[in-house]
Amino acid sequence: MSIRIKLFALLLTFSLIPLLVLSVISRQGIQELGQIQSDNLRTDMIKILTDEMHQSAKDSAKLVQQQAVSLEFALKAIGAEAEDVLNDPVGEPPKVYFSDDFTTEGHQPADFGPSPQYFVVSEVGQKIPSSISLEEPVFFYPGGKGKLRNDKDLARLCLLKTDLKSFFNQAGTALHRVYITLNSGLHMAYPGHGNYPANFDPRKRAWFTKAVEQGVIVWDKSIDASTGQQVYTLSKPIRNRNGNIIGVVAIDIQLVELLRKEDLTSQWSSAILAFVVGPVKTDEGVELRIWAESGHKETNISWMTGLPNEVRYLQSSAKDSLNGLINSIAKGESGVMRMPYNGIKSVWAFAPFRGEGSYVLITPERVITRVPDRAANQALELSKNLYVAVGAAALITLITVGLVAFIGSRKVIKPLLVMTNAAEKISEGDLSVHVDVKTGDERETLANAFNHMIPKLQDHLRISKSMELAQEVHTSLLPQDPPQANGLDISGTSISCDETGGDYFDFYTPPASGGTGILLGDVTGHGVSAALLMTTGRAHLKHASGHREPLANRIGEVNRLLCSDIGETGRFMTLFCLEISPDNSAATYVRAGHDPATIYNPANGEKRDLMGSPMLALGIFDEAEYNEFDVDLNEGEIIFIGTDGIWEARNTKDEMFGRDRLDRIIFENAKRSAAEIQQEIIAEVYKFQDGMEQEDDITLVIIKVNEFNKAK
Repeated sequence: MSIRIKLFALLLTFSLIPLLVLSVISRQGIQELGQIQSDNLRTDMIKILTDEMHQSAKDSAKLVQQQAVSLEFALKAIGAEAEDVLNDPVGEPPKVYFSDDFTTEGHQPADFGPSPQYFVVSEVGQKIPSSISLEEPVFFYPGGKGKLRNDKDLARLCLLKTDLKSFFNQAGTALHRVYITLNSGLHMAYPGHGNYPANFDPRKRAWFTKAVEQGVIVWDKSIDASTGQQVYTLSKPIRNRNGNIIGVVAIDIQLVELLRKEDLTSQWSSAILAFVVGPVKTDEGVELRIWAESGHKETNISWMTGLPNEVRYLQSSAKDSLNGLINSIAKGESGVMRMPYNGIKSVWAFAPFRGEGSYVLITPERVITRVPDRAANQALELSKNLYVAVGAAALITLITVGLVAFIGSRKVIKPLLVMTNAAEKISEGDLSVHVDVKTGDERETLANAFNHMIPKLQDHLRISKSMELAQEVHTSLLPQDPPQANGLDISGTSISCDETGGDYFDFYTPPASGGTGILLGDVTGHGVSAALLMTTGRAHLKHASGHREPLANRIGEVNRLLCSDIGETGRFMTLFCLEISPDNSAATYVRAGHDPATIYNPANGEKRDLMGSPMLALGIFDEAEYNEFDVDLNEGEIIFIGTDGIWEARNTKDEMFGRDRLDRIIFENAKRSAAEIQQEIIAEVYKFQDGMEQEDDITLVIIKVNEFNKAK
């Protein structure tokens, strides 16, 4: 028997058989591990999502509670103003509009027109827009009380018009109407509207009688007489200086508007349901009465018939679980449970609301488990693929080892062992290894290629470390935290498309005037060369920001210095510099070839671009002159400064993100903090790109002018 045969037999005995056994065992272990990991992943993700839903319920309940408290506070404030004006002497009333003026062509206020927030509900539930006036309230008096047109209280109530308009503008979409009714029957409501029934007497409405009887703020559900909508009414009595009740002030709100249906749908699913419920005693025991439900279709109800007789309760086929939910709500607790709703397995999250009720979110279990199930299946599928791959690899290894053992010899294997040992040393970080193989065939060629590869690996490693250092330096040059300026909320960030970038932003305090300074620049190109130029420009800007000269002179100085540094390279740097006054009421800016900053006013939905006049970018012409411009600021405005990497981002259809989409994002998130607006913009850009590679650096600064710093 030849040595080759003996070697083959020996390797077959001591290598192939153990390898075969190990392959079978490892494949079985991989399959079991995959199943365990899949189950654990699903369980953990469901726990995370149910906890998030619980938090959503608590946040929503807290928000509704805060809005309810705010409305009560506002009702008290309006009542106090009404008591003041109704107890003081007054002259003749100005021009007012009675209910019949709103229904008579030519007598209506100038702004009278349809509004999507106000509608008349038809008999089939269709919502038909109703017309209102936001400039004028409506006055109404019951039949037979025409003398009230000359009542002195008419002039007194007119004094409240400005306060009612201000309150309505700040209250949000949940506010339906605010009105005042005196014991005489004189009635004023805002916004102004018509369609009062001929036999309508506000003094006979439940909100009026209950407020008079109880003498405190009363919450009640009623039907709006002019639209047929179901509303929640807060009412309280108003008194004269002797403490006697002289009338009632009331607010109609649409509690459904407070349920955050749209926010919850965007966060979870359109299948999510939101309720406000409260435990009540019935013949069946204690049940959860539904006081408000998101998405519930309204039908036409006459104001004279009152509320519908149907009382709806929150039900589930899992009675024990439902009783547990009722007990928890009765104790004012919050939590999350899993039980059916309308025959569908669902997750219920609840949190206390106004002491005696609860805010409840219900969503089908499939919404919660969709992502965990997909992740678990992917993990299980991965383990199955790995199981097949290990089996195939084991089979290939068995065949390869058998062939090598049969046709090979130590002479064939030895050079490979040498290179294997060298590869192990390289994997441990030793790049000084050298392989010396002289066989005159492919093994020698492989060894030479191996030796040539090592210097290239050294160079690549050196370059990688240099790029990491450059990225660290670039990051360290940008401000880590926004300035803490009174009345301002500021946030900025820069995201490079390569390891380093040419975008730059910074904050400083102008030495001459004080206040807050913001710089944002964009160097042509990106990568290391742009980052180096950005560093040069940053140094000059840092130096110039400490001077007490006018802003335009400082920017001109930076331009001259940059021209001397890079004048022959053909590169340049665009810049937008903004200095906000110490009291936040005004700003001065210079625009050097950069896109204009934009000021957004969420109060009126308008925006204005800080265009200035055309001026050259920095580093092009050393004798270029720069002008500075002043702009007035308003409280509540948002200032955006950014680079074109945002609106010129493209998706897979080669469409650009655009400025219109950016404007919409800022207006829709105007009530959020500057950092949250910034995060929303970046998230929307990434979502729009849909996996496309970022082609340019992205840099932006958001400044919210929350309030002026007025002298005390």
